[in-house]
Amino acid sequence: MGDGEDDARGVDLAECAILLGQPRLLLWVWSKVGQFATPADTENGRPFWHEDDVYRWAASTHPELIRRIPIRCWPDAKNPAIYYGAREIEDATVQTWRTDPGTVCVVWSRPPLSELSLRDVAAQLPDADALIQVQSDFDIFGPRLSTARPDNLTEHNDFGMRWADLARILGQPVPYWPYMLRISLLIVDWKPGAPPATYPTIPEIDTTPLLRLAATLTDGSPAQDVLLHLARVAQYRSTTGALGALRTLAECEQRSIRYGRHNGDVTVVAAHPLWVPETDRESVSEERRRGGWLEIRARNDGLAAECVRIVDMWDHHRDFPSSNPEWIDPTTEYGAEWAARLEPVERNAAFATIDRDGRCETLIDPETEALVVREPDGFLLATIPQSVPNFTSLAEVIFDRPIWVRTEDGTLYPAPKDSYWGLNYGYPGGAGPGALALLIYRLLDDINARGADNATGAPAGLEELTQIKWPRGTVFTRAQLEAARDGRPYAED
Repeated sequence: MGDGEDDARGVDLAECAILLGQPRLLLWVWSKVGQFATPADTENGRPFWHEDDVYRWAASTHPELIRRIPIRCWPDAKNPAIYYGAREIEDATVQTWRTDPGTVCVVWSRPPLSELSLRDVAAQLPDADALIQVQSDFDIFGPRLSTARPDNLTEHNDFGMRWADLARILGQPVPYWPYMLRISLLIVDWKPGAPPATYPTIPEIDTTPLLRLAATLTDGSPAQDVLLHLARVAQYRSTTGALGALRTLAECEQRSIRYGRHNGDVTVVAAHPLWVPETDRESVSEERRRGGWLEIRARNDGLAAECVRIVDMWDHHRDFPSSNPEWIDPTTEYGAEWAARLEPVERNAAFATIDRDGRCETLIDPETEALVVREPDGFLLATIPQSVPNFTSLAEVIFDRPIWVRTEDGTLYPAPKDSYWGLNYGYPGGAGPGALALLIYRLLDDINARGADNATGAPAGLEELTQIKWPRGTVFTRAQLEAARDGRPYAED
């Protein structure tokens, strides 16, 4: 019943008894003496009912059954519900409302959680007659709701209720907090009739370590600038998200009125986001961003390591010299060749993305300054440079795990990768083969080209080549790659 309308499915008397948790004989007696819900129709001489009709009848005549009745079937409020305030529970803040039929608990999960198991919530709210969670997104007519009946909990939450139904049952507009403003302090402090609060949104990342480290750095230094900049970008994005939610809310209300779902206001906005100056990633130059993060990565304190992990979660460390790591087996032909040049290096904050526990041997590739850790089992986890630091030209590409490139002077490198796009081969239509084809196309012209930042744009011949499932270790020379690029035949060595 995900559309919020009456359930048209017919149920017989035995099924009605199951719905209400009552003996079938009792319902048979009620129906015989005219004390049960009016049947919707008959089939082969047997009466049947619609589920929601049965629930509405029970809600109006048998209040002791209210905990089994979906809240969408509760009657309209005769008087505004009494607000009993809000309190914190695990992972959420809960508002409690007392209506004539029973106690309604409205659950607001705390970011970054979006959906909770109402089965788990019910154990913390034993007095609730109905549970409602306000989701982080919207349906066509308002904030999306999930509900549960404490006496009939199922594995999955029910999404059959509309926002206007909640206002109808409470007998007043429902307070609304945008997802990134679902802050316990704001919800607990709210009272009916209170003006909306103005408060900073919760950013998508924890900006506290960024600001703490920035406070210790020289004013105006690249490292301080990049930390303050990332904190502001994260704050601005969450603020614009909250403003967007409020615009969507207004659009949903207008649509609901237009389609006759309700008359008048059903929502009171409980909080607005505090204004943040407009900013974006490019408001600090790439050169300054990269320089700032190089300074932070070179530190050996725990706060710097925490900041490195945060930016890794934010954008896969796009401004670092290396991209997402790859596992490399040093016992394979090319893995052994590359691993032979690794050197030990002192641990610093940069290793936070590949060795959170600090238990691995730390190494560096002197050719690229890419960081590597050796796991106890001998496998290597290596950060992959975003470009090849070489002044010759591409000699060959090796289709392996990972992909390798060799330059004219004989040096072997892991194929450069973008911070987002991965590289792969052996199947049609995928992002990995497309990105690999584009990388080869660029490296043929410029060995210092950055990793592929797209999965399209390579010539058809290179795309066809990377979609073939070649045996691991297949080597393609520059001449073969140029032939594929130009649409000419190439022969596998």
